[in-house]
This record gives sequence, structure tokens and C-alpha cells, in this order.
Amino acid sequence: MEKLGRPTAVICTEPFLSSGKAMAAAHGFPDYPFVLIPHPINATAIPVLDQWIAGCLEAVRKLLVKG
Repeated sequence: MEKLGRPTAVICTEPFLSSGKAMAAAHGFPDYPFVLIPHPINATAIPVLDQWIAGCLEAVRKLLVKG
């Protein structure tokens, strides 16, 4: 989407960061920023997930709204 001029934010859990960085570099974005949340997602209670998401919203906003 970034190549089409659409701001994009990728939220990634920590164990998948290295794979995400490799994919981003392979597609021409070697310094692509990721928003990290803890792992795992599937075994985490909904209230905890809500806290994690609330904690990363500002980082996502900064990636989507430049300037």
C-alpha cells in the first residue's frame, strides 16, 4: 500500500519482527517501521489485548498521519 501512496501501519508481535523486516527489505523498504505488541495474541485475555492496543495507538497514528 505504501508504494501506492497510502500510509500503512503494521502491527507485529515480537517473534515475527525479523521476518517482517526481511519482507519489507525484499519489497524495497529496508527501514520500514513496525509497531510492536507482545506475544502471544491467541492465548491472551481480551482485556490485556485491549491494553496492548491502547498502548500502541499513538505509534500507529504517527505512522498513518505524517506531519
